[in-house]
Amino acid sequence: MKQVEQMPASVVPDERDVRHASYYRRGFWRTEDLWASVYGAAARHPEKVALIEDDRSLTFDQLIGAASRLAGGMHRQGLRPGDLVLIQARNSIDATLSMLACACLGAVMAPIPPMFSASQIAAICGNADARMLIALGEPKEITRAIEGVQAAGTTTTLVVPDDYQGAAHACTWSQLSAGTGQWLHAPVDAQALALLVYSSGTTGTPKGVMHSANTLRFAIVQRALAQQVSVDDICLVAAQFGFVGSAVFGLLACAVLGLTTVVMRSWNGDDALRLIARHRITYGLLMPTHVHDLLHSPLLGEVDVASFRHCSMSGLSREQRLAVRERLCPQPFAAYGMSECLGLASSRPQDTLASQLGSDGAPLPGNEVRIVDARGEALPSGEVGEILVRGPCCFLGYYGNPSLTSKTLLADGWLRTGDLGRLDADGHVVYVAREKDVIRRGGVNIYPGDTEAVLVCHPRIEHVALVGYPDERLGERACACVITCDKAAITLAELCAWLESRGVARYAWPERVAHFDSFPRSASLKVQKAVLAQWLQEMAP
Repeated sequence: MKQVEQMPASVVPDERDVRHASYYRRGFWRTEDLWASVYGAAARHPEKVALIEDDRSLTFDQLIGAASRLAGGMHRQGLRPGDLVLIQARNSIDATLSMLACACLGAVMAPIPPMFSASQIAAICGNADARMLIALGEPKEITRAIEGVQAAGTTTTLVVPDDYQGAAHACTWSQLSAGTGQWLHAPVDAQALALLVYSSGTTGTPKGVMHSANTLRFAIVQRALAQQVSVDDICLVAAQFGFVGSAVFGLLACAVLGLTTVVMRSWNGDDALRLIARHRITYGLLMPTHVHDLLHSPLLGEVDVASFRHCSMSGLSREQRLAVRERLCPQPFAAYGMSECLGLASSRPQDTLASQLGSDGAPLPGNEVRIVDARGEALPSGEVGEILVRGPCCFLGYYGNPSLTSKTLLADGWLRTGDLGRLDADGHVVYVAREKDVIRRGGVNIYPGDTEAVLVCHPRIEHVALVGYPDERLGERACACVITCDKAAITLAELCAWLESRGVARYAWPERVAHFDSFPRSASLKVQKAVLAQWLQEMAP
C-alpha cells in the first residue's frame, strides 16, 4: 500500500497536536475506531431493523454478523488491515455490508459512484493501488469496473454478483461472504485513514479525499444533533452511492446512530413518496434534483407523507426551501459542507425563518469559519470572500497527492474550500458560489446563484444556469442557459423583465439566453458549467 501523507510537511506538529487534543477533550473526537462505534450502536438495540431494501431487511444484530463474516471473507482473499477496497455499487444492503466489513477488518473503504467511466475507475484504481474492487451495480456498470481494473494493470481482486457472467476469474459475492465464522476485530487508530471519497472528476482525474473515523463520525453525530435526528427516526437514503450524501450521511450514519434506514437503489420521485408513506419515513437528505422531482410528482398530495417531519437539504434557493417547508416537510434544515469538510454548518430548529431561508446555518460546534479576500485577509460580516474552514470535520488530505494537499490545507490547519460566501450578522454561513463560477464583467463580480434563484421562480423555467462567456471589451458577459417547462423558447427580454420586477440589479442580468433540453451533469448531478461555457463559445450568439 502506498505511503499516505496525511498533512502537508509545513504543518507545525505542536500546533496541530494541541488542536487535536482539544477535539478529544471537548468530545468531538474519540479514541475508538469506526467499528467500535457501529458495534456499540448495534448492541444497544440488536433486534431493531437497521436496513430496508425493497422486501429485504436486516436487524442490527444481523448487520453486525453479516459484516464481520464478510470481513473474514476479505481476509481469506488476502486483504489485511490498511488495504484499500473500492466499492462500486448502488445504494443497497450489500453495499452497506461491504463498507462495514472494511471497518471490521481495518481496511480502507472507498465507495465509487456506479456511473464512473472505465477510465475514471482505472485512474482511481491506480491512484489507490486497490487490493479489491467490489462491483455491485448494474451489469453495464460492472463491465466498466472490470475494464477499469484491467486498464489500470493493478493486482486487484474483483468481486461480482453471483449472476454476473462476464468475469470468469472474479470472486463471487457468495464466495466472499461464505463461512460461518465472524472476524475478530482488532482496534485501529481513530485518526488513521478509514474512508476515501473520490470526486466526480468533472475537470480532470478524480481526487481521493481522505477521512478518518474521527472526521466522519464527527460529521455524522454533530449534524444529527443540530437537526434533532434520534434513534426513533426512520431515514431515507436517496442520494447517489459513492458520494458523502449516501456514504456518510446515509449508510454509515445508519450504523453509527442506530437508525432504521430505507435505501433507494435508483432515484424516482414517485417511488420516494410511496416509500415515505409505506415505511413512515421521518427524515432524509434532499438534493435539488430530489426536491424538484418530489414537488413536481403527481403523487404529492395523494399519498400520506405526514411522517416526513424533518430533512437535510443542500444547494436549494430560498424559494425552493420555502416550497419544501410548505408542501413536503415542516422542518427542512439547510446544511453546508463538501467532501473535504463533511459537516461544516447546519441550520437548527431555533433559527429564525429568515435565517433558515437565507443562510446555511451556523458552523457546527468545534468548526471555525473565516471569510478572506484574495490576499488572505479576513473580511467583516456581510462581505463576500473565500470560505476557509478549520475544525474536527476537515479531511486528512488528498490520497497520494501531497502537492495538492499543501495548496488546499494550509500550514495552520485552515482548509481553502474554493467556495465564495459570507457570514451574516449572526455568524451563519451564506454560500454564494464556487469561485471558478463567478462571472467577472468589466471589473464587477456577478454571483450566478443570486440571479439563478430569481430566474428559477419564473413560471416557464424548469432549470437555469447563469454562465460566463468571453467578451473582448468587458472580459466576460452572462448568459442564461435555460430549460423551459414547455420546451419552447423564452426571450431575453422576458427574463430581464422578470428580474427587473423583482429588484435584481441590472449588472447581474444576463445579456444572452441559450435554450437546452438538458444540461451536462457530473456524476454527483451538478451542472457542468465549464461544459456549458465551452458550448457557448462554439455557438453563434
